[in-house]
Amino acid sequence: MSARICPHCKSELTAANVVAYTNGVDCPKCGMRLEVASGSREVSTVAGLVAGALAWRLASGATSDLGEVLPTLYAFLAFGIVSPLVMMWTANLRNAPALPGPEPAHAGSGHGAGGHDGGDHGPHH
Repeated sequence: MSARICPHCKSELTAANVVAYTNGVDCPKCGMRLEVASGSREVSTVAGLVAGALAWRLASGATSDLGEVLPTLYAFLAFGIVSPLVMMWTANLRNAPALPGPEPAHAGSGHGAGGHDGGDHGPHH
């Protein structure tokens, strides 16, 4: 299976690790920073939306006290379960963009840096 294979060292990454860190996972063997390719993200998102729509449709005829809430709840749960499961099977990895370097701290502008002058700044009578 070509999914979840590091494109550099060809080692396989665990499905749970890839799904948990889709925007940036480090290969345990070579240390390269990888991410899930956008095609795999789109496939899993569409599958989750289809499952959510199907769950909403099946639950929309409920006549219980929670009949108005259950379709939305079931659709949310279906999307949240199906989308990561599909990504586990279809996740192709690619190089992730480099992380931005730290920016230098800016010098204080003087506001609030000094002490209190002790003057009364409230309304005067």
